[in-house]
Amino acid sequence: MRGMSTQLVWVPATHGHELALDGTTLRCRKSGGQMLRSVPRAVRGSSVGEKLSELRERLVRHEEECRSTVESWLLGGVPVPAALLARVWPDPSWRAVLEHLVVVVDGRTGLLTEVTEEGRTALVGQDGTPHTPPVGPVTLPHPVLLSDVEKWCELLDGRASAQGVPQLAREAHHRPDDVDPGATSLDDYAGGEFEELRHATARAARFGFVMRGGFAMLRIVDGGVGLQARYWLGADDPGLPIETGRLLWVDASERPVPLGEVGPVAWSEGVRMAELIHAGRTTDGG
Repeated sequence: MRGMSTQLVWVPATHGHELALDGTTLRCRKSGGQMLRSVPRAVRGSSVGEKLSELRERLVRHEEECRSTVESWLLGGVPVPAALLARVWPDPSWRAVLEHLVVVVDGRTGLLTEVTEEGRTALVGQDGTPHTPPVGPVTLPHPVLLSDVEKWCELLDGRASAQGVPQLAREAHHRPDDVDPGATSLDDYAGGEFEELRHATARAARFGFVMRGGFAMLRIVDGGVGLQARYWLGADDPGLPIETGRLLWVDASERPVPLGEVGPVAWSEGVRMAELIHAGRTTDGG
């Protein structure tokens, strides 16, 4: 858990109590300086308490937007302009989700540690050597595209650092060699039983997937090609039991893509989606 800031701005809230925002955490102390473990209801409900709570909610939403945007860059595979990173880097919420990501700049791969006002990045290579590549677009590679992920994790641990968006810890799945390249669906996650369809769809929503026509769906850009991964859950009464079905990928024309043509990022993310939902089943059919 992040420790409390030493430069909090304390505001009198009620007689004998003061409030401050520490990041997105509402802190309370007595006027004499004694910290309280929690915020009393009367203090939280004061005018100052309500205003700071509203500000806290806006900050939480902002943090979530920063996180989801960076994750979309990770899944989109589109280089991020240096000027854009330069603009957002001073914002602590943006910096928290960008710092320590493995990025590629001008062919150089490293942990991102700094972005200047001009958009120049400071990277740390896998051997711990610092680099400052020329100003240019920044790519956030998906972990399935990274070699030696364990070594990057070791570097991160050695620096006592953590990633705000779990790039290196994200589940990566490689296409097995024995997959039929001409097949258009994968049945590895079929047959998972849920007592009610709503249990499966709620699990899909919990992990950020949307439902469309009975399928849990995820959009991915892989090598500049847009695909949708789809995992069948069902389109009947939400209260009825269901059995999961096939996992497939479709192109922009809604045509199923042969498994041999599914790129590594699309494959990894589609299988990750199916695994996350399938793990909530009550049992396997059979």
